[in-house]
Amino acid sequence: MKRLSFLTVLFFITLCRLHALEIPRGGTDVRGEGALEVSVFATAGKAEDLTPGKRITITQPDAAKAYTAQFTASVAEGIAKNERVLGIIKARVVGSAESGEVLAKLQLRTAPYTSFSNTIGVDIHPEWMEQPVTFVASEDIPAGKAAVVLLCGQKEQSIEVESIRVLKYPATTDVSSFPRAKLTKRSYPGRELDAPWRKAALERIEQYRKADLSMIVMGDDGKPVANTEVKLTLHRHAFEFGSAVVAKRFSSESEDDKRYREIIDRLFSIVVFENDLKDGNWSPDFDEKRKAQRNAELDQAFAWLAERHIPVRGHYLMQVATPFNLHDVKDSTVIRERTLASVKERLEFVKDRVIEWDVINHPIAWNGADMLNKRPRLEQLDREVFTLARSLTQLPFCVNEDQVFRPGPQCDDTLKYIQALNEAGLTVYGLGNQAHFHESYLPSPEHLLAVTDRFAEVVPHQCITEYDIMTTEDEELAADYTRDVLIAAFSHPAYTSFLLWGFWEGSHWKPEAASWNKDWSIRKRGEVLEEWIGRRWHTEVTLKTNAKGRVKWRGFPGWYEVQATGQKPVIAKPAW
Repeated sequence: MKRLSFLTVLFFITLCRLHALEIPRGGTDVRGEGALEVSVFATAGKAEDLTPGKRITITQPDAAKAYTAQFTASVAEGIAKNERVLGIIKARVVGSAESGEVLAKLQLRTAPYTSFSNTIGVDIHPEWMEQPVTFVASEDIPAGKAAVVLLCGQKEQSIEVESIRVLKYPATTDVSSFPRAKLTKRSYPGRELDAPWRKAALERIEQYRKADLSMIVMGDDGKPVANTEVKLTLHRHAFEFGSAVVAKRFSSESEDDKRYREIIDRLFSIVVFENDLKDGNWSPDFDEKRKAQRNAELDQAFAWLAERHIPVRGHYLMQVATPFNLHDVKDSTVIRERTLASVKERLEFVKDRVIEWDVINHPIAWNGADMLNKRPRLEQLDREVFTLARSLTQLPFCVNEDQVFRPGPQCDDTLKYIQALNEAGLTVYGLGNQAHFHESYLPSPEHLLAVTDRFAEVVPHQCITEYDIMTTEDEELAADYTRDVLIAAFSHPAYTSFLLWGFWEGSHWKPEAASWNKDWSIRKRGEVLEEWIGRRWHTEVTLKTNAKGRVKWRGFPGWYEVQATGQKPVIAKPAW
């Protein structure tokens, strides 16, 4: 047998050290003895057993449905809220690909597959490598219910996973020294600062979003103020920049809720209630006390917003993917009656306090619109809801869907759905484009604009309704992409609004996608909002009124603070 040289042995020892992780002390192995499981939809690819481990080969990827193929490592022990969970994935990509990718999640191992931490994108390399992921549990998880899951159906690839170790650590553990995964730096086409698309978009903003404005300035006595210097400062955009919000935060006097309202009042020109007007918050099982509290919180929120000229979107009347409050209802007649009754109740309560409704939410959905195609006698329920709602209000109706910017059937199917409603005489005013992004696929701004052009042929208006972006420790990427989606949307005349799906970490469905941290320190993506909405797209002029008290200027339409010499400042809306 040939003897290995000292240098060869040293090389192999060094290589092993490069690929072996130092496991932080104080952890408890909670993986259990269950085998590594795989699940692959037949349409996505295939799974194979290896010795050791498993392989998944994706031949029909769907960027919008990463869950069609996954590795699952069950967790035997319970996990308490805020405990740290370290997953160690030993994997490689095989075949001709230079790299692969999995999306790692801490979630329930069975339906409804609730996530308990952020989703982490992990690059998989051609050589065997241990890749660490760290989760912080958002809730208590009972023993035997959790799993670390690796989703991989989003791209064409062949991934081999030898093992997934899972350790948990006390909630007080500092994770800053935990090992980090080796990641490829991600980007997107059109990110460069001198990108031609951005130059053209900023020119369109000057063309389409500014207007010739005029106003007659009135004094405290109600008469025009003639030949007087006046300062005009944009107070609130006419274009609807905003966020999802929570109704109860408009009546609380906590310091957090005061800060929450301050940002809304200063920066936004529209809001949408995140869950308060959804069907699940209007269950017929609620007692009178709960109903009264809900109604009071909404009434106070509506009043606060109206006083400040901040409009509200209505979200939503019906969700086609069965909402959580109807999961356990099997009788189609009961579902139909409850849905229609809830639509009527909410419309009668809200009246004209919203400017438009997402009348149908998720008509295509993530895994089939099951309220329409998997439940007997409900095939036309969406059209029944549309017709009932139209008999009760003349407000504009939108169809709200996600993943419209991704490749695959979601875009085509959403377009066909809107066309079918229009052809049936159920006029759709606009597309609500949810625009939830993940770093695993960031379409170019030019692609966003092309998709917008396509939908502009069938609907007169479009809205970005639920924007957020998920990255793995790359806030600069999140900030740059937020900037460019914001510019692209504002530059296209089809758009009427751009809304985040939450802005504060303390009140966000994905805290890692917030623009402000829990302590209200601002993240880079929040600085983008402050810079572009608050400063770059801002108008402030000092002019002199004519003999009739009129001033004229060019700027962004909206509500203006008007400060005339010798008069009290007022908020007024100029003509354009």
